[in-house]
Formats: sequence, structure tokens, C-alpha cells
Amino acid sequence: FYSTLYSICSKYDCDIAQGGYEWVSENQNEIIPDTEKEVKVYSGREMCYNFYYGIPNDIANVVTWSKLYRRHLFSKLRFPVGKIHEDEATTHQLFYSAKKVGVTTQTLYFYRRVPTSIMGVGFTLKRLDGLQFFEERAEFFKEKGESELHALWYLHYVKSYAGYLKNLKTYYPQEVEQRKSLRKKCWNGQIEAVKNPQISFKDKGIMILVLDFPRTAKVLGKVKRLV
Repeated sequence: FYSTLYSICSKYDCDIAQGGYEWVSENQNEIIPDTEKEVKVYSGREMCYNFYYGIPNDIANVVTWSKLYRRHLFSKLRFPVGKIHEDEATTHQLFYSAKKVGVTTQTLYFYRRVPTSIMGVGFTLKRLDGLQFFEERAEFFKEKGESELHALWYLHYVKSYAGYLKNLKTYYPQEVEQRKSLRKKCWNGQIEAVKNPQISFKDKGIMILVLDFPRTAKVLGKVKRLV
């Protein structure tokens, strides 16, 4: 893992190197080594766009543990204390600060799924940290003057409300005030997204469909997958 990523940083003069990963079960004790794969080099800004558009093979994934970083990227950056989804708060900043990012899809990290882990226990109120970081990410690009990236991430932030509201209702039905607060933020976010000229009519339509007509969106999503 480290030797491969270090060699990418050295060979291509990258600030960040990222490898592929594979999920493994709790009891799996044997892995099959992956062969060496082509390395692709992106600018940090390109990675921020790849992040949003979901390039195949997780070209720009958010997780911290698949990467090797040059130390200077953390000179003024720290992970938020007491939060989960802490990589959601930092990875976009690290990409944006990097001159070059080297990426290989070669499987270098094997992530063991453990039911009792933070991510394995299912939805908890702590998961709302992620929504907070989505909002902060959009604001980060706004402050940098990146109007298109801000629009893309603000849209992602607003659309994320659907899943959070559904989980809150399912797992914490007693959190009525929390749901009201999220709905209000969601409504305000929709209004801002609709007024944003950087967001296409298509994306605005998908946003409204996902948030206001979730059942219809779910059916259409299944039909699209079948086609």
C-alpha cells in the first residue's frame, strides 16, 4: 500500500496518491493480490469535479484511508474533533490544495466490514455530521470563487436531505423538532438552488423530484436501471 502510493507521488510529483480498495467480510482471512494498474494524474481542481460527477471506479472518493498525502497539505488543516464523517469535512480541501493527484484503481486496501463499527451500526443522530459537512463543502467553493463547483455541491447538499429525513423518521420518530428543522433548511435550500443560474434545468428538475416526489423518483430510478 505505502510503497505503491509513495512511488506514485515520487514518479509523478503528486501531492496526493490514491489507490483502489475492496470490501471484505468480517470473517474473510484470505485476499487475492491485484495486479498493477495504469496510473492517471489529475489536477486537484479536476478531482473536485470528478468528486461530484462520480467517475467510475471511485476516481475521486472521499475516504481518507485510501490515500497518501504530502505533509504540507495538513499545515493548516485538521480533522474536526468529536465528529464522524470527518473525511467529508477535509478531502475536498485536500484535493483543492493539491497541484497533482495520482490515482490507481489497483486494489491496495482491504476494508473489513464489522457490524459494531461506527459505519456498521446503521443510522444514528451522529450521521447528521455528514450533512453539516456537505453544506460546509459548498460554502468552501463559494469562498474560493468557484461558482460552478459551489453550485454542484450545493445541489448535492440539498438533495441529500431526502435520505436524512427518511432515516430520521424511520429510526428516530420522536425527533419531531429535528425533522422540522431539517425540512425548513431543505425548503430554503431548494429555493436557493432553483434561483441559481449555474444549476441546469435538468438538475433542478431531478432535485425537485427527489425531494418532493420521492416515491415517483424511486419508481423512475428502478425503471431506468431495468432499461
